[in-house]
Amino acid sequence: MNVQTIELDVNKRGCGNNCISIAQGEGGGTTIKALIYDNGGELALSGYSAFLVARLPDRIHYYRGSASVNGNTITYVCDESKLASVPGYTDEAYFEIVKGDFLAQTERFALDILRSAKDGQQPAQSWDNAIDDLIKRGETAAKSVEAAVTAANGAVSKANTAAAKADTATGKANAAAREASAATGKANAAAGDASTAAEKAAAAAGKANTSAEKADTAAQGANDAKTEALKAAEEARGSISPDKRIYLAYDTVGDTDYISLVDTED
Repeated sequence: MNVQTIELDVNKRGCGNNCISIAQGEGGGTTIKALIYDNGGELALSGYSAFLVARLPDRIHYYRGSASVNGNTITYVCDESKLASVPGYTDEAYFEIVKGDFLAQTERFALDILRSAKDGQQPAQSWDNAIDDLIKRGETAAKSVEAAVTAANGAVSKANTAAAKADTATGKANAAAREASAATGKANAAAGDASTAAEKAAAAAGKANTSAEKADTAAQGANDAKTEALKAAEEARGSISPDKRIYLAYDTVGDTDYISLVDTED
């Protein structure tokens, strides 16, 4: 819509009779299509950046805005809110062609800025979209920093929560370790008591074995004595003939009478 085409040469020897009309109050209502030449030959703009530059009609403020390039054509969609902030006529408009440190300008052309019938136009001011881009990038970076700070604060909060949980877990682990240590002490004490009881039982068993051995010895002695007594009795019976008579004899020693066996009647 409303595309206005002009031809411009970077040798800046043109007659400068190109004029573009734009109107206050529009928004992207006019597109400037500039065919760029270099001493009459088409200038290939691949790899270049292009900007529309214009001194506003008040001769105080300026405007600089980005344009697109294709082949030897620069296309600029007007931002009337800035470029047309001052009504009137200016013949100080041109395109800058930039590549790295290289910068060239086209011949000049005119802008006829038509006044809006409505009130409330913003005051004139110089505007450079490169500076505006820097400001926007700064604002974006600031927002990114704020987001990063918020995220960092959230991470710190989570870390503090995790640390608190870790402290609680450590406390519980220490308590469990103390309880385990106490249980180990009790187990060791019980093991010691069991060991002492085992020693006492072994000692009692030893004593019992000793007593059993003594009893066996005593029993064997008794059996041996019985055998000897039986043997003596048998010998005694064998020493006395069946027709032998035995007599009692009394011997008095002091006041005591002693009885003995004799084989004679006297």
